[in-house]
Amino acid sequence: MQICIFGAGAVGGYLAARLARAGKNVSLIARGAHLQAIRSQGLRLQTPAEDFVVHPTASDDPAALGPQDVVILSAKTPALPGIARSIAPLIHPETALVFAVNGIFWFYAHGFRPGGLGPDTRRLDPDQTLENLIGADKALGMVIYSPNTVVAPGHVQNARAQGDRFILGEARQGAKARALKVASALAGAELDVRMDPDIRRAMWTKLTLNVASSPICCLTGQTAKAAFANPEIRCLAQGLITETLAIARAHGFELDIDPEQQSSAEKTDHKPSMLQDLELGRPMEIDSQLLILKDFARQLDQPTPTLDIILPLLVQRARQAGAYPLEPEMAGT
Repeated sequence: MQICIFGAGAVGGYLAARLARAGKNVSLIARGAHLQAIRSQGLRLQTPAEDFVVHPTASDDPAALGPQDVVILSAKTPALPGIARSIAPLIHPETALVFAVNGIFWFYAHGFRPGGLGPDTRRLDPDQTLENLIGADKALGMVIYSPNTVVAPGHVQNARAQGDRFILGEARQGAKARALKVASALAGAELDVRMDPDIRRAMWTKLTLNVASSPICCLTGQTAKAAFANPEIRCLAQGLITETLAIARAHGFELDIDPEQQSSAEKTDHKPSMLQDLELGRPMEIDSQLLILKDFARQLDQPTPTLDIILPLLVQRARQAGAYPLEPEMAGT
């Protein structure tokens, strides 16, 4: 089974290292200094329990790798349209395309009309590049619980001694053939992969974590453990989680999550991926994690007072770092 990790950064590098060590036929699409380091020194994975190096095939050119049976797209969501334009050499008619990303999946509204109303997801694929070049019928979602950081080119560090898990499900509700294929391909690689027939529910559950930790850590510059030690910040997090739960409920997902308990739960001393992107000036997943919630709330006529305060601050901070597009009138100044 040919497996390609497209976007072998933090999470992608973790997956690739595990798969390569298990002897899987895995290749990587990476770029820049990270790619050069993997080619020359190998890919290093460091966890609290172990430290090892593997030597998978790596390239910045999909055509150099050829058709794959499974492609896991672990790049950040702002990069997905560009990837869709270049991914064709990796795809054959039965290729499974797994989107291992944070936030609302771009295919969320495909075949899904809660209360007879199709969710407004135009923000996630505004030109329908992903739908036209990939198509939701080929797509799967992967919800990630694995805190990783690229600490140096070719070197990925995982912050959790145990408990990493990856939840897998198909975009098309009720389908499972591709999910079974992917789960089989990833088996035996020390990866806790769990199939979920309702990947949208799993997505919302994870988003209740991201919606609080991503903006709060970006605005404080702290890890979740440090930021959430402040009780006033925990109250802010509770507001964000409560608003997210209300939107999920309106879409038919009643989640058994207590905002106070979740905001007070023990946090890892790890920088969320959005804070990592902010510090490096890389495009941030504000649209897929946060602004899309505003779109849903507006469509549902639901109030989001906490999100309304947090979002302008986060967007302004991201623009200062060059990590989020300027508004048209600002770009010309």
